[in-house]
Amino acid sequence: MRREILVFLVLGLVSLTADITYEGARSISGPFLESLGAIPLAAAIVGSGELLSYLARFLGGYIATVFRSSLVLWGTVAFGYFVNLIVIPFLAFVGRWDLAVALYVIERVGKGLRTPARDTILAEVTSGIGRGKGFGIHEVMDQVGAFAGPLAVSWAVSTGGYSLAFLSLAFPAAASVVLVITAALLYPSVKSVSYESLTPPRFSGLPRSFWLYTISMSLLLAGYIHWSIASMYMASEGYAPAAGIALAYSIAMAVDALVALPVGIAYDKYGIKSLILAPLVVAAVPVLLTYAAAPIAPFVVGVFWGIAMGIYETNMRAAVADLVEPHSRSLAYGTFGLLTGVSWSAGGFIVSALLGSKHLLLLYIAVVEAASLIVLLQLLKQKMGVGREITRGQ
Repeated sequence: MRREILVFLVLGLVSLTADITYEGARSISGPFLESLGAIPLAAAIVGSGELLSYLARFLGGYIATVFRSSLVLWGTVAFGYFVNLIVIPFLAFVGRWDLAVALYVIERVGKGLRTPARDTILAEVTSGIGRGKGFGIHEVMDQVGAFAGPLAVSWAVSTGGYSLAFLSLAFPAAASVVLVITAALLYPSVKSVSYESLTPPRFSGLPRSFWLYTISMSLLLAGYIHWSIASMYMASEGYAPAAGIALAYSIAMAVDALVALPVGIAYDKYGIKSLILAPLVVAAVPVLLTYAAAPIAPFVVGVFWGIAMGIYETNMRAAVADLVEPHSRSLAYGTFGLLTGVSWSAGGFIVSALLGSKHLLLLYIAVVEAASLIVLLQLLKQKMGVGREITRGQ
């Protein structure tokens, strides 16, 4: 058990250092592209990297599932962080906006590839302390990096320009790779992929409860306004200057870190029931975005946006591991990431189109979040029914 906890903490430090790198680089992506003479479409292409990241999650999960090897699992994780190490510092030497856009997109693909394999390992090494608590602590460490990275980059840019900022990010990126290798050496054999006698996991083998859960969370994310959309709306409406909106995002990251552990503990106590309030939290974001008073709107939106993200990154990931057999986790995480990611991206286009009409926007949000809650309640009803059947059988 001590080794598992040590590996868990090392993986937390991996995410912390990696977040310093890519969140730091992402915090100046807009101004950097503008300095290279980029066209407005460039920012949209960078944003599309998120969708590619979710597609890569499915690929990463599928690779880990097909090969069913601890070496492949760790190798996929290490490769994803190695991409981070190569791509972000290289931005310091780029003089063309199209190359910069390509590097930003490649970084997102690397993140997508490593995530299912990493979460599979995390689900295993946190089983002794409670998966909700484990993923909560991991999210706290992750968000510390997400908060520190932009602050460090802000100082570096003001001191030595973009080149110094990107080059300085090589240090935390290199640390993340070293830490991944250390974790792999400490825990070389991942039990969940060491079931040689079992039939390889297939989509048809994933339980109905997993699909209900994935549908519910996909609907939930279809109404979760991406920060880039919310921030653009607030800027266009004159809610706050760019610095104020950036501060609101920092608050969102801090709130994410603060709520991650409590909601994780709630998951360990109540299971999937702890997600019942998630649709209400998500629905609060567009309400506040469109009706809150201008001076405080960015900050209250940031608070609720951060709460929703904390729930997503903690309890939603923990639940996937509990709904499927251990040897199916990589496939489940990849599939879950793909479907929820596509839903979030599609929802973003719908929300963007509806921002000009508050009533239609709120109606859309109400429909998808209510549907998410209904499917989630159906899942809970099914699980309760299974529990009663088991009790009768005993």
